[in-house]
Amino acid sequence: MEPYTPKGVAAQLQSLRSILLTEHGHSFLDLFDEFMREQEFELALHVVCDYILEPNFLTVSNATVEQVLRLHTEMEIVDDCVEDLQNRNLV
Repeated sequence: MEPYTPKGVAAQLQSLRSILLTEHGHSFLDLFDEFMREQEFELALHVVCDYILEPNFLTVSNATVEQVLRLHTEMEIVDDCVEDLQNRNLV
């Protein structure tokens, strides 16, 4: 695995931004963009996770779950987000 770099994480997070481009994702998108501007990458990732775990969110691809997992691992974030995403994806 490549060493953690803010630039690399920012690029990976930006690729998840498109998930928030929905009618219901507007407030999440505003938060995400603010956290990205402030380089609060962990908070930006949590915005994506929170949005995907919303009841209105229909499905999440395995590739997206894997990308979120990689970011959690690379950023050394320990929380329930990935497990919750994997459980939701099974339902």
